[in-house]
Amino acid sequence: MQSLPSQFVQSILDAPGKFIDIAMADPISAVLILVGAVLVGGASAVFGYLSLGAVVSLVIRPGSGRSPPPEAK
Repeated sequence: MQSLPSQFVQSILDAPGKFIDIAMADPISAVLILVGAVLVGGASAVFGYLSLGAVVSLVIRPGSGRSPPPEAK
């Protein structure tokens, strides 16, 4: 019996072949897989861009956040 981490790694290695088999079964399946890949890739790219911008902003201007409002007298 394989351990859970080795099963996980094996399933990751098997995934591209399974996606290809599914895409070759039907033209609509190929289009759906392509659209899904574009949506996931685009969302990942936007999230990565925003995350990188936040890290760069933090490094360049560490104290540039909003200041608390002045207290009322």
